[in-house]
Amino acid sequence: MTLVALKAPGDIVHSNDLNTLLQGVIIKKVTRTKLVYDSHEIQTSRTGYNSKWYEVVERKLLKHVDVYIHENITRANYIEQLYGRRPAVIHNYPTVTKNASKNNCNLYQLLNIPPEEPILLYQGGIQTGRGLDKLIEAVPLFNKGVLVLIGDGKMKLELVTRVKKEQLSDRIKFVEKVPLSDLPTYTKQAYLGFQVLNNVCYNHFSASSNKLFEYMMAGVPVIASRFPEMKRVVLTEKTGILVDSHSAKSIAQAVNLLIAHPEYRECLRNNALKASKRYNWEHESKQLLTVYKTIKS
Repeated sequence: MTLVALKAPGDIVHSNDLNTLLQGVIIKKVTRTKLVYDSHEIQTSRTGYNSKWYEVVERKLLKHVDVYIHENITRANYIEQLYGRRPAVIHNYPTVTKNASKNNCNLYQLLNIPPEEPILLYQGGIQTGRGLDKLIEAVPLFNKGVLVLIGDGKMKLELVTRVKKEQLSDRIKFVEKVPLSDLPTYTKQAYLGFQVLNNVCYNHFSASSNKLFEYMMAGVPVIASRFPEMKRVVLTEKTGILVDSHSAKSIAQAVNLLIAHPEYRECLRNNALKASKRYNWEHESKQLLTVYKTIKS
């Protein structure tokens, strides 16, 4: 990666997350360009990244960074306290879905779901710390609906086995990971969507992940964890319900409320579609262009 960049130097090196920052520093030193460090994660408190060395490396390499970017205010506050340096905030919103995908897959037909059953959707990585175990625990408490999980990950086999063991296969369905370009056609078929991260690290606690805004863009109300960034969006825009993501009962109560009150769900849906006109990359990318113009001047 470094050698390729050295052969075609630009005006700015943009290192996306810590795993490319060392390369960025080398390129900057050799070509005398400006360096942007765009971190989408809290590198010092992530699931599976528990070594103190991440903080040591990040702190040392930051000395060579011209502009530091993080994806939300909560994370920027944390970084400022940790390193004494305030990152610029540029949110990682998804792009607007302009053209419908050629994939017109019908989830009801694909999964043999009765038409009267609402689809309760989770899309994303099937990983620990994402509240998926609590979702499965909550399903018997749902008054109606079929839980559909789209994605793949290390936890998938464990969850599939559990669903079979607990005889929930008629109420919980799995779909393989689909291309990002096709995902909106699946998302828009959902009655509601889940983003129920667990508070297992600061990276989760401070998250404002893409799923929250992908649901918004599809007009799908969200049931989300009561964490700072998700709380800010959901309460401000009135696009869903906040829950205790560590409680199956809390999740089930939110699901049953939306199922029992379709008019309330429709209100949340309209709010989501309206908000998506601002929470998108086409709008947010202007902030990145401003950073580039500033750093070049």
